[in-house]
Amino acid sequence: MSGFKSEEVMKLLKERVAKEGASYVEKVGGVYLFAVTKGSEKKHWLVDLKTGTGSVKEATEKANADCTITTDDDSFFGLFTGKVNPQDLFFGGKLKIDGDMGLAMSLSAVTEGAKL
Repeated sequence: MSGFKSEEVMKLLKERVAKEGASYVEKVGGVYLFAVTKGSEKKHWLVDLKTGTGSVKEATEKANADCTITTDDDSFFGLFTGKVNPQDLFFGGKLKIDGDMGLAMSLSAVTEGAKL
């Protein structure tokens, strides 16, 4: 699987969490699982902003998270680059949230700090 725009976003987010993870853990206090689709392909990333100084890594769909966010690659890229409004994605059916909705609302602390 390659060609996902979200791979670059996650690479940059991983670098940011490595530098500023403790502040994200303090602000967010939760674990996200991002399920990103592109055609028939799917990638998963676990973003732990609850434990230690945080971490970002590839995962499986069975990874344990407080909040799972499912979207397509273009919408994910738009969300993390500030080009699309998360509410528009959600109400337009392009963003699905399972688990802690409050944690989903805290995602802006991550996306705003990680504008690419």
